[in-house]
Amino acid sequence: MSSLSTTTTSSSSAVDEQFQVFGRGALCDYFGDRIVYRNLEPLDAQLPKLKTALRHLGLSTDILPRKQDVEYAKVALWFATEAQSLRGIKTEPAELLFIGDTLYNDGGAYRNMIQASGWKGSCFIGYEQPEDDAAICIDDDNIYSTNRWSKLGEWVQWLRTEQGFQLDENTVVIVDIDKTALGARGRNDKIIDQSRIMGASRTMSNLLGARFDSSEFQQFYTELNQPRYHGLTEDNQDYIAYICLVLSTGLIPFDDVVDQVAKGALENFDQFTRLVETRMMISPSNSEVLRQSHDAVITSVRNGDPTPFKRFRRQEFISTVEHMGNMADDAPVEEMLTNEITLTEEVCELAEWLNQRGSLLLCLSDKPDEASMPHKYVSPDLAPVHRAVTHRVGTSIKAVLEAIE
Repeated sequence: MSSLSTTTTSSSSAVDEQFQVFGRGALCDYFGDRIVYRNLEPLDAQLPKLKTALRHLGLSTDILPRKQDVEYAKVALWFATEAQSLRGIKTEPAELLFIGDTLYNDGGAYRNMIQASGWKGSCFIGYEQPEDDAAICIDDDNIYSTNRWSKLGEWVQWLRTEQGFQLDENTVVIVDIDKTALGARGRNDKIIDQSRIMGASRTMSNLLGARFDSSEFQQFYTELNQPRYHGLTEDNQDYIAYICLVLSTGLIPFDDVVDQVAKGALENFDQFTRLVETRMMISPSNSEVLRQSHDAVITSVRNGDPTPFKRFRRQEFISTVEHMGNMADDAPVEEMLTNEITLTEEVCELAEWLNQRGSLLLCLSDKPDEASMPHKYVSPDLAPVHRAVTHRVGTSIKAVLEAIE
């Protein structure tokens, strides 16, 4: 895709952003319950269920659409239109703003939504790279990519003054959660990954007991979470966690997996699960601890569930919430960004400003529901991720927003 414009702004130092703490908050302060996770079931009880949306759109109810699918875009737009109606707004939405952190997933979903809706739109893709000069790239689809989250204010200013966006009650604003509204990519995202790994580690420890080797697990996970294994893992964290569990039992040697992937003999996850079945028949005593988890994962995969290792995801949820709001208010910002999943201040301020203008704001995330909501037996006393209070960290864009008419 050709670039319409690219600008670079020189920095006076390697790190030109001075991040600050702006108190505490929660996603629900800005989005209420208008949150939709991977299962595409809105948390807002007033909105219809996914099956209703699929039937209304004439789509199959057998397969759950993923973020890159055209069907996903159609469902998301239908939910937005329904939410607009529930607000008592009689006019149809006419503008779409999308805020995310990945050009492939978020940018792709945005393009599908624009094509399906015909609305005027723009997408902001942020990735903090403070060691580089500030840069902006705008492509033919109005995707505004930048290495500074603080450019959110300038993006909206550009939309209003140069692109003719109204940014009013007929504007739908869709915001990604992981590494966007929470744990801004390039700034605060590593703690999200660490929380996920901790959840996987706890799952292995609970299942394997004294047989669990934490350092060995870290080795497996780090190796498999690389692009060269995407054929095997499909870049699915549930698949990676499950494979790590199998390797941790010793049923299949780690070196065998690495070698077979390199030779092209182990090409996909289905092949791996069949290999596990064969090895469990040969060595039933060594597979006893694995059987229950294996059966649950295989059943979910066959049912088309993209989140098959639910036991792992429930532990990931616990670890995630444990790392929200866990730092003292006066903790150094650098330590807070390293050890706590924080709200992105620029996203919070923009959400507040757009809410005041009457825009419709929704969070749309590919984050699994099981990693975002408490389980009634495993974690009944914990708040869901969108209601968990944590610190707001970043730079203020209020002055830029307040200058926009």
